[in-house]
Amino acid sequence: MRWFPKTDYRSFYLLNATQFLGALNDNVYKLLVIYLLINVEGPAAAGTILSMAGAIFVIPFLLFSSGAGVLADRISKRTIIVYTKIMEVLIMLFGLAAVFFESAIGSYTALFFMATQSALFGPSKYGIIPELVEPKMVSKANGSMTSFTYLAIILGTFLASFITDITNKNFVLVAIFCIFIAIVGLLTSMGIRKTAPQNSTKKINPFFLYEIYQTLKFSWKVPHLVPAIFGSSFFLFIGAFTQLNIIPFAMQSLHLSEVGGGYLFLATAVGIAIGAVLAGQLSKDRVEPGLSCITGFFISIFFIILYLFSWSLTITIITLALLGIFGGAYLIPFDSFIQVNSPDEKRGQIIAASNFLSFTGVLMASFFLFFISEELGLKAASGFAFMGVLTFIVNIFMSGRLSALFLPFFTQKILKRFRKLILTTAVPDYKNVIVLQSNSWWDAILLFTCFPKMKIVLPNHPFQAFPWVNGLIDSVWIVPPAPDSRQELEKIFETAKELQEQKTTLCLFFHKQTDNRHVIETYRSIFTKLRYHVLFAHGKKEKVAKRFIFRYHLKKITMSFTAE
Repeated sequence: MRWFPKTDYRSFYLLNATQFLGALNDNVYKLLVIYLLINVEGPAAAGTILSMAGAIFVIPFLLFSSGAGVLADRISKRTIIVYTKIMEVLIMLFGLAAVFFESAIGSYTALFFMATQSALFGPSKYGIIPELVEPKMVSKANGSMTSFTYLAIILGTFLASFITDITNKNFVLVAIFCIFIAIVGLLTSMGIRKTAPQNSTKKINPFFLYEIYQTLKFSWKVPHLVPAIFGSSFFLFIGAFTQLNIIPFAMQSLHLSEVGGGYLFLATAVGIAIGAVLAGQLSKDRVEPGLSCITGFFISIFFIILYLFSWSLTITIITLALLGIFGGAYLIPFDSFIQVNSPDEKRGQIIAASNFLSFTGVLMASFFLFFISEELGLKAASGFAFMGVLTFIVNIFMSGRLSALFLPFFTQKILKRFRKLILTTAVPDYKNVIVLQSNSWWDAILLFTCFPKMKIVLPNHPFQAFPWVNGLIDSVWIVPPAPDSRQELEKIFETAKELQEQKTTLCLFFHKQTDNRHVIETYRSIFTKLRYHVLFAHGKKEKVAKRFIFRYHLKKITMSFTAE
């Protein structure tokens, strides 16, 4: 039996403080390097400097995330956290010297070392959360950490710009401030309770790409884990692009300085902090990736609005804030799902693989910015338009792969506000197959309110032309409407046994096929042979006063849907 500790609030608060200070330092020093080099090389080089800084910062995450994940599963995560904080102090001393001599190579090198420290820190800081808090607290803990991370970005962006302003670009003073932050972060890390190592026997493999592949291959066995990893990674791609693109956007469209562009990103960071907290509150004691699927569509809309209203400072600030709020709500369910559903002995490696993909996205964001600005010669506003279209396409794919989590969340949290569900008797379990004949897809979707783990089996002619739907939409399983032989159909439904082991309810949905009794009887007999109980659903809609009553009769089981 898996054992979970009670929540250690003191250690979690100190972990949160350590992460806050680390993110603050990363952001201040990264902007310090950008401002320093723009000041030395001139505003015309801003696009190249931003792309270089973004790429250099992300490379260590690609090189060292896998090894950091292996270490997190071998030794105490608290030990790794403390040692990486010691590294941070030493790196900032080197960074001070690079800034003092205004060395581009030295500044980029310090930025590389800083990112290396963060890459080693990453799997342990997230992997230790389930070791410090109870499972029902993981979503709220992630919401809190993400909120404080973006508060650190807010404060870091402000301090880097503010100190640069009031000291008349005294970059050495900003570098000294970074050393102070690193020292305080080291002190807070020492207060975290030491956790037991998972004693993994896994060794660091220099062929880290192969290790990442093996970890993702293992993750594929856990339902919905790989799509959650991809979703978390995609957030860093769009977040990194937004942070990098906002400075040239401010200079080109709003006619602000590069420092003014740094201030502008504060609206997004504030929004992400708020969205992270809201996501934790909405999830309560559950992990809700369905929330991410809904918010992803809003993110794509806000990117388009940034393009359409690039001339307005007021609309830009409001849109960036809303982009951040929905972005925070997009990220938290994915990160929480990864932490809760990863096996203890593999959690560090899975989080490391997620980090690798995330910072691959950050690197791609830098290349995408370079391609838009330098190769195509387009303005930064057009970059946001491209990102809006891409986000919409990706989110359609993500919603399909996570439909088993998205549709239950959609019906329970959204449709339930309009169609109140009343169960008059007990709900059948996963050993039943519900046979539904209806002309409306809503009838099938509403059943997710009763059966969150449901798979719609669709024997229908129109969809036979689109077999790829079986790979795109996780909750829909297309089967032949009129098989050549009964043996062929029985072979297809052998998969149903695996679904039964996963406690997945099956809904045999005959869409616009209400009179084909022979086909229905064929499927019924096959499921009976597979030891499923077959329950027939018959829908009836009645108008009572101002309400519509939807009644579904499942043999002796009645469910009523009421729509205002």
